[in-house]
Amino acid sequence: MNYTQTLDLIFQSYLAAKPLITGKFDRDVRNPQIILDVAAQLDLLPPADRVLKVTGSKGKGTVARLCAEALRPFGKVGLLVSPEEITHPDRMRIDGQAISEDDFITSFEAIWQSVPALEAPQYLSPYGLFLLVALHWFKQQGVDYFVLETGRGVKFDEGGQLAAKLGVVTSVFLEHPTYLGPSLGQIAADKLSIVESCADILVADTQMPVGETAPGWYQKSQGVAQQAVQQFIGQAVDLPDAPCASFGQRQLEDCTLYYEGMIAPESADRAFLSRLIDRYDGSVCFYISLPDDKDFQGVCEILEELGCDNRHIIMTGERGFLSYDQARTKTLAYEGSYDDVAALQTGLNFEGHRARYFIGTQTFLRLVKQAYFL
Repeated sequence: MNYTQTLDLIFQSYLAAKPLITGKFDRDVRNPQIILDVAAQLDLLPPADRVLKVTGSKGKGTVARLCAEALRPFGKVGLLVSPEEITHPDRMRIDGQAISEDDFITSFEAIWQSVPALEAPQYLSPYGLFLLVALHWFKQQGVDYFVLETGRGVKFDEGGQLAAKLGVVTSVFLEHPTYLGPSLGQIAADKLSIVESCADILVADTQMPVGETAPGWYQKSQGVAQQAVQQFIGQAVDLPDAPCASFGQRQLEDCTLYYEGMIAPESADRAFLSRLIDRYDGSVCFYISLPDDKDFQGVCEILEELGCDNRHIIMTGERGFLSYDQARTKTLAYEGSYDDVAALQTGLNFEGHRARYFIGTQTFLRLVKQAYFL
């Protein structure tokens, strides 16, 4: 079996069921116990007192990465984040090093023989299968501590249902309402259900600090991670620098490029963006890629109030297919496949702005990073 074949098998169950489950909530169509039973059968469930897991609407991946880095002085640390940053194997790491493709294939083959075949509309969630691969690899490598970022929810998410010593909730926004909602109250109930599988819980303060060199949510994530690790280990810790998947910048000869994961207005640091715009004398263009299941209107209102150019990008493709009806009512800059880096580089025509700021989902940021930041 090769790497491409493993990915095809990971996604095939979901893609077969997708036409039958589109528009339905996770609570109606998703059963995390299927994957957890396989993990138990293969003796892959980690000791609960060594597990720290993170959920939330914003910052959960950043907090998970920071926690994993801070725990490294205490033992070997396995980290699982969702989604991947660039390639699927980089969502699982030990002491900061992503799994190799060969080890990914080996661990997948070891778990796949025990995974049941399901008929649509039942399906195996891709997140759950990646979790199984990660747990197998972590066990083979003798991991001491497990830091897990849950998927979009908790109650019907495989990682969300793993027993843990500490569960962290970074924030709750109107995110994934078509899967977890439709109301904010229902989304909050799903995220906060993490308390049911954790011995201890940390719910972050709702206050958003004003960022100086990065958006305020990143500064908040640093504080949450430091508090989480201290609560988990039982002693004060230093928080080292760690890569951030949701914010970055790069200086080019003629302009500065930025990217930020933003899917809801609650995470926007308006003061930070305003200062950045002033720095470039208003010569900033925002390139936005938000499907209809995000708070498209809320994010757009903030960016339009800032008075800069706003242009939209639509992503197409089988694994990346989502509805972009709202984006089609705005000024389009590009439409193309979610994984075609060369097409974006060729098709997206920049104009003479001093700064270009990419905003959207992690799927969009993955494409942007490969096109302009690597």
